[in-house]
Amino acid sequence: MIDIVGGTYYEVCHDPKYEDLFGSGLRGAIALSDKGFEINYHSSIGADLKELFDYKVSAYKISPYLQVHEKSIIFDYYHPLAKPSPYNLPDKNFILPQIQAKNILYYGMIESDCSVQGEYVVYDPQNHIGFRETNSKAQHLALILNKNEAMMLSENISDDINDVGKFLLKNEEAEVVVIKNGSKGATVFFEDKSKVIPVFETESVWPIGSGDIFSAVFAWKWMIDKLSPDVAAMFASKFTADYCNSKDVPLSKHPREFKGIVPEKRKKIYLAGPFFTISERFLINEIYSILNGFDVDIFSPFHDAGISVFKEDLKKTAKKDIDNLKDCDVVLAIISGNDPGTLFEVGYAKALRKKVVLFCENYKENDLFMFEGTDCEIISDLSTAIYKVSW
Repeated sequence: MIDIVGGTYYEVCHDPKYEDLFGSGLRGAIALSDKGFEINYHSSIGADLKELFDYKVSAYKISPYLQVHEKSIIFDYYHPLAKPSPYNLPDKNFILPQIQAKNILYYGMIESDCSVQGEYVVYDPQNHIGFRETNSKAQHLALILNKNEAMMLSENISDDINDVGKFLLKNEEAEVVVIKNGSKGATVFFEDKSKVIPVFETESVWPIGSGDIFSAVFAWKWMIDKLSPDVAAMFASKFTADYCNSKDVPLSKHPREFKGIVPEKRKKIYLAGPFFTISERFLINEIYSILNGFDVDIFSPFHDAGISVFKEDLKKTAKKDIDNLKDCDVVLAIISGNDPGTLFEVGYAKALRKKVVLFCENYKENDLFMFEGTDCEIISDLSTAIYKVSW
């Protein structure tokens, strides 16, 4: 049996269009349903979505322990990699009853506080609150963190993930610490060991809820199947890739096979695209900001070379762009309106035999003839395009 504690939220994404009732806790519970063990689920929900919640937990044979309030919390995403905007948050956090159980998967919540006591506990903070701060106890504790959460909980003691992982093992009194680092995979710290777990390259990437899946699978394999932390994390990475490629929950009993990747060096990405209108500059800025969170180096003509106003500056600007095209590992090109400068950059990159990923939303099939013929990767989904250049 696993007791899962976590948030139940209505998720809305505008591009691509998506909306459903999940949240970290409910997604984790449904993901692990039908795996041969019982699931108790502890959460809160608004009365407006109680009927939908009841239908879901009944369909997946999950036992709910619920606190009902007035309005369900909504997480609104402009796109899957955007920071979500939460709505209907309470003025004061709800207090869930204390939970005592053998195996507990605990997702931090934005609207609720909860204290747990367990023999085995997997804690995924999500709200940047340390396990001890929740007044919880565990005989065997595993922390699952992304890099930003790990840096915050360690108070930025170092830029080196290895130093941070070792610090958290001791400071948080944890048996296992897993630090996820986006396209660079994850590092598992346990005993006196650290092991790097690859990320798996998929055809498409749906990132909303991917961290929830990783923690759920790790809990299943570590707490129930009693696998070693590194093997449990490897399963978690494989199942997460399967979920990102399909969005399917419950998870299958065995994940599909994808190519594992552990980048050997920090990638340099050349971001090409038009930036002559507000909408074009908005998109360039958005992609530039997202890539900055991927632990890569980025050269963007808009940000790093600028727009030449005087003719005498044109050659200097063009040379800077060309030098960085020569130096980059991969080009991410926004193909919108057949901008001549972007088309030149793509052609130059292909002449240099660089990897080129094209983000194309609005195009004519005939416009893609040369791109397809020169093995450019043509992607219409922003999240997938960004992951493709970071792998």
